[in-house]
Amino acid sequence: MPSFPGRLAALAASLPTRLQRRLSGGTYRPEVDGLRFIAIAIVVVGHFCERALRFFPNVADHRDSLAADLLTRPGLGVMLFFAVSGFILASQAMRSSNSPLSGAFLRSYFARRVLRIEPPYLILLVATWAALMVSGYHPEHTNHFATRPDSLTVSLLGSVVYAHGLLWGTSPRLFPPGWSLEIEVQFYLLAPVLFFSYFRLRGWWRRLCGGALLALGVLLSLYTPHRLGGVYVFDSILRFFHFFWLGILLADGRETIAAAMRRLPRTLVGAAGFLALAVFIAAPAPLDNPSTAGSLAGALALRGLALLATTTMFACVFAPTSFHEFCANPWISLIGGACYSIYLTHLQTIQFLTSQIAKHAAGSPVAAVALFGAGEMLVVLVVGLAYYAVIERTFMIKDWPSRFRRALRANRSRENVTVAGNG
Repeated sequence: MPSFPGRLAALAASLPTRLQRRLSGGTYRPEVDGLRFIAIAIVVVGHFCERALRFFPNVADHRDSLAADLLTRPGLGVMLFFAVSGFILASQAMRSSNSPLSGAFLRSYFARRVLRIEPPYLILLVATWAALMVSGYHPEHTNHFATRPDSLTVSLLGSVVYAHGLLWGTSPRLFPPGWSLEIEVQFYLLAPVLFFSYFRLRGWWRRLCGGALLALGVLLSLYTPHRLGGVYVFDSILRFFHFFWLGILLADGRETIAAAMRRLPRTLVGAAGFLALAVFIAAPAPLDNPSTAGSLAGALALRGLALLATTTMFACVFAPTSFHEFCANPWISLIGGACYSIYLTHLQTIQFLTSQIAKHAAGSPVAAVALFGAGEMLVVLVVGLAYYAVIERTFMIKDWPSRFRRALRANRSRENVTVAGNG
């Protein structure tokens, strides 16, 4: 009989297979989940480093360092998430035998969005709201909790309808990273029209329109106004459309790009993937609303560099290379596949743990804080995977509403039998 350590090792080795994402259709591509891993890693590390700067004075002394600048950019991971979303949804639309604006496609498309994505989010929101209302807890050193609207309940309602940013121009109070999910939902609503309009084009018209929309999206990202009328649009799809659109273009050109990558030396392509990742992380973000021709040229160059790095990472996972193998690693793809649950639970976990550690060790040196961070990353992973296994995967079951109704009916039948027996 295997020893306890042996059984534990066997269980750990089997987890990526046991917890693989349930698909409603299509083929599972672990390498794409590897790109999601990169995105969620940037987000989680960025949010921890932001809090390390706020809670630990010795870390705050390095606020202006290059390391701090590189590590406190959680929004960069969100940009990669947006490109992956465009790629995944466009790939699904291309595989479908139905028109993107047909009733059959829209029913399936929106049912998946509502039944698969919304329940874990609503559970997280309501649980956070209830915990704060009952406890009266006020998170320390936060930038977004003490913002509009004043009422947590009103803020909850704004988040439930994915309109917190549009209504108040602030990040959701209960779940600040929810600003990006609100933008995702805006893309979900727009995507069928984009797919219908773009995929019906052929030849050079398709390439011309694809490139023109990408260029337009880049310019729009630099000049998005704060408000349009009474709607706050700065943190809306207007500012981030170019990343979604890049994902659509990559889905459209996937076979061509993959064939080109396979003709190149495998070692070269693998190295290009890791280099592109380094460039994606290191390239500075351009200023919004550049006011001069010089700053506009620089901003366009930086936007182009980010898009080029993103394109290269995608291209290097389309072919069998070392970068593809990294992204397709079972544990890497498992964490990437569970990124939604990690996204939903990581900030609460980091905020609580960092604040508690700081109460006892605020004067810790930078090296000690880095060790604290490594421990927090492990806790974030455990909490996120648990939420994924128990909550999110439940709603990945295609017919979960029917199963839920059957379980309720069966429970009522048992209760009726018990009552009759007692009578």
